[in-house]
Amino acid sequence: MFKPAPARPAQLKRVEESTAKSREIGAALRRARKKSNLTQADICRLLGWGAPRASRMESGQREGSVLDVVTYLAGARTAPAEFERLKKLAESSPNGYDLQRHPEGMPDLLPTLDFLHASAKTMTFYEPRRIPSLLQSEQYAEVMLRHNRNPKDPLVKEAVQARLSRQEILKGAKKDFATTFYIDEVALHDSAMRDILDEQLLQLTITSGVPHCHVHIIPSDSFDEDFQTAFGFFEDYEGNSVLAVHTAAAMLVLEDAEDMAPYLRKLSELRETALSEQESTEKINSAVRL
Repeated sequence: MFKPAPARPAQLKRVEESTAKSREIGAALRRARKKSNLTQADICRLLGWGAPRASRMESGQREGSVLDVVTYLAGARTAPAEFERLKKLAESSPNGYDLQRHPEGMPDLLPTLDFLHASAKTMTFYEPRRIPSLLQSEQYAEVMLRHNRNPKDPLVKEAVQARLSRQEILKGAKKDFATTFYIDEVALHDSAMRDILDEQLLQLTITSGVPHCHVHIIPSDSFDEDFQTAFGFFEDYEGNSVLAVHTAAAMLVLEDAEDMAPYLRKLSELRETALSEQESTEKINSAVRL
């Protein structure tokens, strides 16, 4: 029978430190929740989490990622000083990733996505074959979110409003804030969006003229059929970076450099093949006139 090798003293020390940190954070999360007169059920409903997740974090059985911790603290309306203390404690040994489930095609309902956008100094997005979410018109967003759903699904309206509200970050830019969007040229001629595409392209033209918004078109002859994953890269004002990868039913948030590497290589490829901002604006304007 296979027997695991005994842990060395250094490994035991790391395990003990991690356990102690998890318990300290868990106790603080519990205090913050109770101070706000919230139950675990309230927090789970607010954050869209399952009950076991919150319970394990509060008990110290699960060492939540930095994003888990700050999302929980924000939901519990934690005082700024305690928020910063626990954020730094959580950052002292990041798990490297976090998986957050959401209704199919609706990452907009995740509070973590709001946190990432609000705290970012720079953001870079690529969503194959479509206009990125932060640049979508209301009609375009609604068509995207209603795909494969019941037309009367109340979550659609909620997700559309969440997406539009998040776009406000582009209007009141903070110091040194910048956002880069890579958009496939095929998205400018999407026949499935024919009835609403002109309005969407006009909005795209306006946004591309905002100084801190950098829009680059990926020419059709450079489109990579083998890469179909939407993702966003976020860097904050303290030099931290995370990468959010979107699947149909979950958002995977990566913090480890090795895990982010394939997507950062993709961004490097996009930079090499993308048109300049001026050329991209010309492409968009040309598409509007068609």
